[in-house]
Amino acid sequence: MAAKNIYYIILAAGLVLLQLALEGNLNFLGGRINLPLVVLIILVNLAEFSWVAAFAVCAGLLLDVYSGLPFGVLTLSLFLCAIILKILFMNFFTNFSFYSLLLLGLIAVAIYNAIFSSIMGGAYFFGFSDYSPNADYLFKVLWQIATTEAIMVMAYFFVNSLSRRFRPVFLG
Repeated sequence: MAAKNIYYIILAAGLVLLQLALEGNLNFLGGRINLPLVVLIILVNLAEFSWVAAFAVCAGLLLDVYSGLPFGVLTLSLFLCAIILKILFMNFFTNFSFYSLLLLGLIAVAIYNAIFSSIMGGAYFFGFSDYSPNADYLFKVLWQIATTEAIMVMAYFFVNSLSRRFRPVFLG
């Protein structure tokens, strides 16, 4: 059990470092790719919620450390997104099929950015931050949807090639 906790902490730290490296070195991707959100979507499909919540909090805290935003914004956004995604997955998307994963990815990006925008809008309104989402942010959200969906397609086929357990069974 302790080994699994350490594995998720290392996974979260590695993804955050990869996320920061991509944003710092590849300026054309700045703000247009969100690897912790992609892994969160996959974990919602494959893991228990306690592990999903632990990953969301660990990745969010690590992202908050390296962010110029008020501390806790990214953690709260990821955690609330994880809760909403798990509820949607349990009630509407019950299997790891290609189409449910793509739709869940689209919904996840929309929910994450809506939560983030509302928190940052409130922080700007009350004077806690000088960052306010603008029209450029909407453009980055559209790019984030495209990159998330592309990564989700690759992740789906990667997981299906590794295991027969996750192959979807379509009823006709």
